[in-house]
Amino acid sequence: GFDIDVATAALRACNGDVERAVENCLGGGDEGGGGDASASTAADSTSAVSAGRIVQLSNVSQYTSADGRSACTCIALCCADRFLRSVSSKSTNPISFSFLTDEIMRGVQVYNSIKSAQSGGVEHMSAEEVLSSIAGREAFASLKLRGGVRQGVLSSDPSSPLGLEAVLNGCQNESSGDKSRWTAVIITKSPETVVVLLPPSSPSTSGDEGYVLIDSHPRPQLSADGSYAMTHNSLDSLVRTLQSIFPFTDLGSDVGDMMQMMYNSFDAYPLQA
Repeated sequence: GFDIDVATAALRACNGDVERAVENCLGGGDEGGGGDASASTAADSTSAVSAGRIVQLSNVSQYTSADGRSACTCIALCCADRFLRSVSSKSTNPISFSFLTDEIMRGVQVYNSIKSAQSGGVEHMSAEEVLSSIAGREAFASLKLRGGVRQGVLSSDPSSPLGLEAVLNGCQNESSGDKSRWTAVIITKSPETVVVLLPPSSPSTSGDEGYVLIDSHPRPQLSADGSYAMTHNSLDSLVRTLQSIFPFTDLGSDVGDMMQMMYNSFDAYPLQA
């Protein structure tokens, strides 16, 4: 039941694996495969299911490396770290093709460093697990968690106090943060992690297309066969894109409310440099 272009792109991104391609089309796919490492550009392209605008697109993704398929949290933290160290409230957006490829490779390296120091453990790591590790503390020494981890629940109700918009709005206006500076929010909806970049909440410093999503996963539904960066001109626009990646799932009336909440839960880690 998928659009032919979306299905074809998903199969290409997953190297012909039908099961993984279906997961990708449904918004999952952390176990999916990636394309080759050659670059492609799609500046100024716009997805039909998103109000955002892709400004950088590459065939390089976390799946380009054999060791990277579960490294998305480390990659998201690397992107947050570099962006926050590079940008000030009045700077030009520093994201480029080399930004994406460099931070994907660095994230995979950090992930492997953490895994090599562990005995067993889960493949996918939370931001908290990464930041508490020795390799994570060394790699992300400049990042500071503002206000603690926020937990939310995906919902069909856009006004939900635990929904994406409410949680991100809280992160952007966190009282313990500096409202004149950018905030990076690491969002994990297991088993996937992305990073969003929120502009300063001060009206005098925020600008157009200041809400940025960076994602190391291929997203055929967004016309992205590899990693990408997408800009948005409002928080509402960003939330609509995130909802296409992490849609609310109704498990049916025979599943209890607690199980529904657990399945649709996500964590948000607001960070500043």
